[in-house]
Amino acid sequence: MKLHELKQAYNELARNMRNLHDKIGDNTWTDEQRSQWNDWKQKLDGFDEQIKREEALRDADQRFVEDNEEEHRDNLDNEERGGQSIDEQRAQAFDGFLRQGMSEMSAEQRQILREMRAIKTQRDTAGGYTVPTEMLNRIHEAMKDYGGLASVAQILTTDSGHTLEWPTSDGTAEEGELIGENSQASEGDVVFGIKNLGAKKLSSKVIRVSNELLNDSGIDIQGFLASRIGSRLGRGEAKFLVQGTGAGTPEQPTGLQASVTGTTTADSSSEFTWQEVNGLIHSIDPAYRRAANFRIGLNDNTLKLMTEMEDLQGRPLWLPAVSGAAPATILNVPYFVDQGIADIGVNAKFMYAGDFAQFIIRRVRYMVLKRLVERYADFDQTGFLAFHRFDCVLQDAAAIKALQGAAT
Repeated sequence: MKLHELKQAYNELARNMRNLHDKIGDNTWTDEQRSQWNDWKQKLDGFDEQIKREEALRDADQRFVEDNEEEHRDNLDNEERGGQSIDEQRAQAFDGFLRQGMSEMSAEQRQILREMRAIKTQRDTAGGYTVPTEMLNRIHEAMKDYGGLASVAQILTTDSGHTLEWPTSDGTAEEGELIGENSQASEGDVVFGIKNLGAKKLSSKVIRVSNELLNDSGIDIQGFLASRIGSRLGRGEAKFLVQGTGAGTPEQPTGLQASVTGTTTADSSSEFTWQEVNGLIHSIDPAYRRAANFRIGLNDNTLKLMTEMEDLQGRPLWLPAVSGAAPATILNVPYFVDQGIADIGVNAKFMYAGDFAQFIIRRVRYMVLKRLVERYADFDQTGFLAFHRFDCVLQDAAAIKALQGAAT
């Protein structure tokens, strides 16, 4: 089956599952209905795996086409190259820098590269170069695979890494008052806290590449590095956005786990019930539950348990997504998966629910890349080191709450 046929089959099956769920309603499910559901879900999982494989192949084909287009542009004569955009000129100069350093570059390319020098960064990244837009986009695309929280949080992109003072509050404490005629209204100033929203520096660690690979013009070196850098930075950022303690040396971001203080507790530290998940959802003020970014957040192990759960009538709690019509839901609430969220355990916050637009992720727009030659010359290799700056803050403490395991 072709990709579009697989997606159509997936959507049709998902729609049938939702229709069956709605048709049965509050009635108790029969064994036959449950068997039908399980059979459909097994087929749905199979379609999902095939779609992922086909999409991976399609992306590889697209990259091949784009690489050939870039090679074709590189072969144009000087007059035609004069019509390149600034981004294209920077990408071409940066590719030459990655492969051979400054020594083999033309005077024009050196000038372009000098303009890309990371002069706005702190001293420890001085001497690096800002990653051009095309490669940066590819890095960000690779990072998306690792950050479920980042897909629903509010992203704040800044041009510099200067520390911002960010106001925080508890929105549920704010309400008006009833007063009589000709009576004076009392003051009700919002009490704001202030948290520093900085720009913590995350390193990709050194990526070592053989010089033979760098000199092979058939290799898309920017794509290769973008994938490796994106993977490392994506995993690192996702980890600290959830698990960051706000302490340590160097100081970590204050992640979701440390920021969320409102909790409900399961009766066990090794298992949980759907009623406890429902209790988490309803522990949050209804105003937040109506927000566009109201979600449940959990890891894949916990999601697997949820897909197998059913209520007292035998109804599944998980419903599949129908493309363009409805997202996948748990107890009728959309969810996201983030592997930084803990499994259930003693006092572990293993599930979150709330308006995740109140969780702010600050990212610095530029990214710096260093090329390290002498350090790995004995190995006939060149090292590359990228730096990404980010931070996070929960601006409304009442907007998100957690379900945690019992103390024993």
